[in-house]
Amino acid sequence: MGADIRKILYSRLPDRVGNRATALLIEIGIGLGAALAMLLVRFGLTEVAGDRAPYALNFLAVVIATLIAGWRSGLIALLLGQVLTWYLIVSPTLTPNGVDRDRLGGFILATCSVGLILFVMALYQREIAKGVAERERRLKLLDQALDEIDHRTRNNYSTVLAVVQLQAQRSQDPSVKTALRQVADRIQAIASASEKLALRSGDLDRIKLDEHLCSLVDQIDRGIARDGIDVVCDVEEVSASPDMATSISIIVNELVTNAIKHAFNGEGHGSVSVKGKAGQLFELVVEDDGRGIAAASKPERSGLGSKLVDSFVRQLGAHHEVVSTERGTVHRLLIPDLN
Repeated sequence: MGADIRKILYSRLPDRVGNRATALLIEIGIGLGAALAMLLVRFGLTEVAGDRAPYALNFLAVVIATLIAGWRSGLIALLLGQVLTWYLIVSPTLTPNGVDRDRLGGFILATCSVGLILFVMALYQREIAKGVAERERRLKLLDQALDEIDHRTRNNYSTVLAVVQLQAQRSQDPSVKTALRQVADRIQAIASASEKLALRSGDLDRIKLDEHLCSLVDQIDRGIARDGIDVVCDVEEVSASPDMATSISIIVNELVTNAIKHAFNGEGHGSVSVKGKAGQLFELVVEDDGRGIAAASKPERSGLGSKLVDSFVRQLGAHHEVVSTERGTVHRLLIPDLN
């Protein structure tokens, strides 16, 4: 958005009109309007100023017309303003030796001065236009390069994910198959966070955490949830840095996936919810109404998911509180800084 505002400020009004004939009419109209407006103001000051400094406001008319519509409009304001001021305000009188030389000299000096100002402004506008065009060319090249990098990054994630999933399908060992699928889930969580760094969002330093987390939860729901388990997400509008978003994504992925797979013992109905509340601290709550950690825990589980959660909680500098009963489990994280 900032680039668009600068483009508007540095461009002439006619340049924003597609039709060339209309743009020319705008240039003429603004030039005439600026000259006539300043002439009317000068007429209003005649009783106070008399015929002193008759061309002073023509400087202002030329500057206004040039800034708004370009040098051609400024030239129209210059010519019209000077001629009308000469005849209507200065009112030159003929003498035996011709036109009063002092008045003629004042007219020539004022016209040359305003013309020089117009020339300098025209050069300045041309340089600005060249600079803006070059900046837009470079930004376009940069956008294309970033888009290509983004595309290749997505492809790399997809390739790694496909290899892990293929290996999981071919494995004959159920524990290896499960472990590889968990790895695939984690890769998918990181890939999803990277994908949210949309090049077209105008801000590569922030991720809309609310949209990202709910998209991730929906993806998990479609991938592993079974009938009878409702998975919902309600996160207040908030943004985070890419690193923070990635860490939070992995935590949410682990907690939601674990709840879906183990909290309900493959039977009955239940719900898993992810809630986020913005404020001085970002509060993230992952809750289920399953049978609790004690009943769901299995001796053979490696606990890698729990270790990952603990590791990323420390990395975030967050406070992690877990409350679990036979009526469900609540994970509450308080994250002090999303930058």
